Amino acid sequence: MEMVAHVRAWFARKPSHTLLWDTLLAAVLTSGLVPFISSTSSSSTPGLLFVSNNYSLLFWSLPTFVPLMLRRYQPEIATWLFVALTAAHLVFGPSMTYGDFYTLIILYSVLVYGNPKHSLRFIITAFAMGLAAAAVWAVSMNVGPLFKSGSSNAWTAWISWLPTAATMPTCPASPGLISEPSVSNCGIKMLRDMGVLALCMEISVLSVIIMALWQRARNATLAAMRERNASIVAREAEETHIAALAERARIARDMHDVVAHTLSTIIVQSDGGRYAGAHDLAIAKHTMGTIRHEAERAQHDMQRLFNVFGASGSTGYADIDSLFDGHLVVSRHMTGKAQPDRLSADAETAVFRLVQEALTNTRKHAGEGAKATIDEIWSNDVLSITVSDNGRGATSAADGHKPGYGLVGMHERIESLGGSVQAGPRPNGGFIVAATIPLSPAAPQSGTDTEDPVLTVISRIRGLMDRARPKVLDQGDAHESNWVGRFAQWTERHYLLMDVIATIVLIALFDSATYGDLRMIGNAPYSPNRVPTITLTIIMLSPLAFRRRFPEGSALAMAVLSAVQLLFLPSILTINMFAMVSVYSAVLYGRESAWRWVSVALAADSWLAGIKVMTGWNGYSQLFHLFLPDGSSMLSKWRLVLSGLLPGGGIMLVGFACIAMARWSRSRGANALVLLQREETLRAEQERQKVLAANLERNRISATMQTEVLTTLESVIAQADEGLVMLNAEPAPDSMQIAAAFAAIGARGRAALAHMRQLLKVLRETGFSDETHEGVQPDMQLRPAASLDSQMQHAGTLPR
Repeated sequence: MEMVAHVRAWFARKPSHTLLWDTLLAAVLTSGLVPFISSTSSSSTPGLLFVSNNYSLLFWSLPTFVPLMLRRYQPEIATWLFVALTAAHLVFGPSMTYGDFYTLIILYSVLVYGNPKHSLRFIITAFAMGLAAAAVWAVSMNVGPLFKSGSSNAWTAWISWLPTAATMPTCPASPGLISEPSVSNCGIKMLRDMGVLALCMEISVLSVIIMALWQRARNATLAAMRERNASIVAREAEETHIAALAERARIARDMHDVVAHTLSTIIVQSDGGRYAGAHDLAIAKHTMGTIRHEAERAQHDMQRLFNVFGASGSTGYADIDSLFDGHLVVSRHMTGKAQPDRLSADAETAVFRLVQEALTNTRKHAGEGAKATIDEIWSNDVLSITVSDNGRGATSAADGHKPGYGLVGMHERIESLGGSVQAGPRPNGGFIVAATIPLSPAAPQSGTDTEDPVLTVISRIRGLMDRARPKVLDQGDAHESNWVGRFAQWTERHYLLMDVIATIVLIALFDSATYGDLRMIGNAPYSPNRVPTITLTIIMLSPLAFRRRFPEGSALAMAVLSAVQLLFLPSILTINMFAMVSVYSAVLYGRESAWRWVSVALAADSWLAGIKVMTGWNGYSQLFHLFLPDGSSMLSKWRLVLSGLLPGGGIMLVGFACIAMARWSRSRGANALVLLQREETLRAEQERQKVLAANLERNRISATMQTEVLTTLESVIAQADEGLVMLNAEPAPDSMQIAAAFAAIGARGRAALAHMRQLLKVLRETGFSDETHEGVQPDMQLRPAASLDSQMQHAGTLPR
């Protein structure tokens, strides 16, 4: 099966391969004319001017090799060349040649593979050439050529040819196309012949035009889907880079929210404990315990930050109260009924981080005695949350600090959820952060009463219908201007509906065949009931309605139904031949490896059909009787089973031919549903690669950062433990010892915070948070990337 795909892919790989394929086909078609023309019994063919013999027919037919060869490589040149050859032989050669039968192939090729803007000229030319050919054929068959040869008619003068013949009661060349003795005028007979010929030709031309426009619309859809798949493949490396950069930004955002917040809290607590705790031992113990608790929580969050699953149970809406440490007066107000269950996990984290960042900024910049207020407004669809303070507001920047990355991360989190954030100083003093976060749809209320069984059934039916709904086929911008192309694209989008309609038509057409098959049970006339025959036809053909939506399931159902029918029904049904359609569809539209199990099922059912043929010849009316004790020897039964390999082998060959054709079509990429399946596979692989790139980037960064940050936090915890031991010791430490312990922790926190700012700057300057920033830093090299330590050598300190 792989060889079939490789051969087809080789032919479709380059235009030169297509030209070679068409050259071989043209050589076969034209060379086949030589023995055919030589063996024909007719020795002459009338033309408009001369009578042509077999050699003349061969002379005018062989040049069609060139247009056939170029029909896809240069379709328009090939078409005009064929038109010129046709016009020349209509005037100077025989009125018809065997090469004329290739006209429809050339017309189809130029409409499908040529420039769509030139289609109208070729359509008009095709109709015009059809009329001209019909006129020439009618004249040559009724009047004969202008220059006739023979003993009695050596030369016919012009005045006795067409003008005179048209008024004669009978045509000189009898009987023409249609023998009509009642026609009293040769001119009328020629017009009638011309009308019949023109009608036949134009119907053929019109049919080919419809088929070509239909195929051209399909090709436009296929081209759009191929371009989309190629774009996915081309963007794969770029998408992995984007995923790695986005992961750097995520880590920077979380590092700021987790570690920088914790270090700021530790610094504030240590400064407070240094002064207040030196005079109050209880305050000193409480402050030291708070420092240790914050460091431990930061440790846990750091481990979560570099974890693949990134889940944490302490950063949700319900944990907002844990941010109130007592050093900052915070009041919280709520309007409306709180609905935290309508916040997604990401939304809960975003709200928590927003409040955390706003309160941290208030502690750092609002000044002594500042108070913070949290206002929540819950509506039906949106949560509006505001964090404000009465601090210094715009004057807080007088110390020279600049906004950092906290507000940037805040915007990124909320906007990724479809919300919005506004932050800035208030006109009357203080600072405000306001955000709106959309809520998820409310879950349906489950009452205590028993649910209506009718509604339950309807709900389940809707669920099944949703599952059976056809996949969305994105045809891109390939919109056809003609009704044939638009209808072709409509049928592609509604392929499930078309398969259902086709199945209904087949059931209507082949119900009589099933009835006829069942009438000859045991070679004796029998009149079965019409209802069972219709039911049987519906059951056997119904899987075809889903042959493209659920190809493998449809093929499996068809295989099982065929096996049951072969075992228990008295005859092989005509509709069994449609099992090959299921075989073809499963291999074409199913998984890449579907042909393996389909081949096994095909072999089993084919052998079963062969056994049924042989048992029928040996007097068994139904196949399952073979496996019942009837006095026959096991040896004779095994002979029947093995003899079924011969007729079953023939059926099997047809089935394997269908599998080969499906593999060939699949490798061509000339089917919209196959391309859609490839697109889904490519996108899934792209997502997998993006996750892998993010994981690799996370692991690479964590190798440097996690150890360093955790070491800092562990040292703070160790210092806090030493401080608690000191504070609980007897005798109690003096104020100088207490102040020194807090000062050491504060110094450690400030040094770690300064280093953290450098890390955040490096991560922020080499990453972004979403794909809308693609191309911001095209020179960024991710692999191999320098270590963070070497990157930080070139990074300055981030202002506050």
